[in-house]
Amino acid sequence: MEKKQKGTFTLRRLFPALNEEEIAKLQESSSVIRLRKGQNLFIAGDSPRSIYGVANGCLKIVREGSEGESVITRVVRPGNIVGIREVFGEFKYSRTSVALKESEVFSIDARAIFDLISRSPAVSLQFMKIFCNELARLEKRIENDLYKPARNRVAAVIHELFTLFADEGQTTFEPPLNRRDIAELADVTPETVSRAVADLKQNGVLETQGAIFHILDPNELLNEAEDR
Repeated sequence: MEKKQKGTFTLRRLFPALNEEEIAKLQESSSVIRLRKGQNLFIAGDSPRSIYGVANGCLKIVREGSEGESVITRVVRPGNIVGIREVFGEFKYSRTSVALKESEVFSIDARAIFDLISRSPAVSLQFMKIFCNELARLEKRIENDLYKPARNRVAAVIHELFTLFADEGQTTFEPPLNRRDIAELADVTPETVSRAVADLKQNGVLETQGAIFHILDPNELLNEAEDR
């Protein structure tokens, strides 16, 4: 894990409501961490000292089981922030974060954030919005688990992986996740993933070759993902 002082990503995307002075103060207290594929950003049990914003690449959040097995609970995209709950709640990480590919992550010192919050209502409001967005994401996942058919949940995960791992203008990609990982993200069994993929193939939405996905109809995949 390599740290550097400046990166290609702007804090403006993470905190769009802050003014230039507030952004500059965050910049002074932040660094950019470069992660290679498979490297950990933090490990379950670590004490939080920073809030992290994904600049480039992506991370997976993993829950470790009592018998050593791991379950993926979330994929963190560029522009997303992790570590807020632990920093503000003052408790240790309950999950492990792993880079799915080469990634750059902004590390923002927690003390600097608390200092800004104490002096700036705009900063407090920005973090309230981030919390609200996180709650909305969790509510949507719960609603999907309750009401969206399993096939559409699988399609939603494949579509998300397509947007993350396919090169611009390309419809073929190989995600660094296996069918079990996709099943965990969709909250279904691996057998359900296989059936859903077979249905999508039969309908001309995609093809697979080993771990490689060929998206034949991106619009129809999006329709399946959104259960239209």
